[in-house]
Amino acid sequence: MNIIENLQYAVVGEFSYGWPDLDELRIQIHKQCNVKGDCKIGLLRKRHILIRFTGEEDFINMMSKTAYYILSKDGYSYMM
Repeated sequence: MNIIENLQYAVVGEFSYGWPDLDELRIQIHKQCNVKGDCKIGLLRKRHILIRFTGEEDFINMMSKTAYYILSKDGYSYMM
């Protein structure tokens, strides 16, 4: 089922206090989290996003860190 749905390298990100625009998240997560391959980012619900990686290395790198601080263009840093 995971392979069919393309979820074998999926991560759910949760934001504690607000989050940037989804289009900006797609750009900033790719840059700031050192994603080397392709990834798809979508909104699950109010504070959760689904990140689907195409490569195992990006998945392992994302899961190895407990928190990321996503700096947006408005100057705020959002904890994920």
